[in-house]
Amino acid sequence: MTDYVGRFLGTNADKDETTVQSSAASAHKSTSTRWSVLSERLQGLLTEAAAIGTGMEEYCLEMSDLEGPIMHALRTKMMSTNWKGEWEEQKTMFAYGEEMSTDPLEAQFIKALTTMKQPRRVLEVGMFTGYGAAAMLEGAPSTTVVSLEIDPYLKTWVSECVAQASEASTNPELKTAFERLEIITGPALDTMPNLPSDQPFDLVFVDANKSEYRRYIELLLEHKLLAPGAQIVVDNTLYCGIPYTEPTMDAQPARREFGNAIREFNLWVKEHPNLRQVILPMRDGVSIVVHDA
Repeated sequence: MTDYVGRFLGTNADKDETTVQSSAASAHKSTSTRWSVLSERLQGLLTEAAAIGTGMEEYCLEMSDLEGPIMHALRTKMMSTNWKGEWEEQKTMFAYGEEMSTDPLEAQFIKALTTMKQPRRVLEVGMFTGYGAAAMLEGAPSTTVVSLEIDPYLKTWVSECVAQASEASTNPELKTAFERLEIITGPALDTMPNLPSDQPFDLVFVDANKSEYRRYIELLLEHKLLAPGAQIVVDNTLYCGIPYTEPTMDAQPARREFGNAIREFNLWVKEHPNLRQVILPMRDGVSIVVHDA
């Protein structure tokens, strides 16, 4: 039996007169290392989790500076667009919001991947406001990006912005960005089979209907649209945490069907004989899938 030692001494017990009082009759701030009762321990754990969970992404964004002028132009236009108004005026096919765009940190990550790989041709399945496409155009100044987008409104929206930003750029490589972007409208499941197999893609970015992810990859394989050593970047592969949590934990049960589809997709990729993947806990999950021809 451990002998009683009284108060735990040392720095964990030191008072900090400058901090806000906890729920106990003390003047120290609750952290996971400064506690003597259960309620203080819970407060401390939650305080640290909030600080780490919210602070990490903010810090990463603050320290990252790969967003180029075309990316910036698209993000600025996206944030200033009245998406609700466009939907109410029946200009768009769906109700959109800026949260549907590729996240700035993730887009810079994709730009870094593109810079390292320098693909000749890139396929984007699901474009929305073109922020991801711009990242890949900026990352590889000689690449052609083919973006598949279901909504004709977004083709015009993106094309106008990229054209203006390209023309305004003082970087000769970025001036060709608009010329290197091809936007094909229509459902991706319909347009993908029409892509020429003699012009395969070195890099693919998938961020469209979550329930169709598996079929997108199957079409790439069936129609031989992947170049040797091609990489596929797939967004939302940890979709709202649903792939690895129980239904009883759902905060958004309406999304469960998409989350289940993502879980099945992740398992399918893992068990596929010609695909290998790593899933990264960035934002809503990002997978890098390698195709072994």
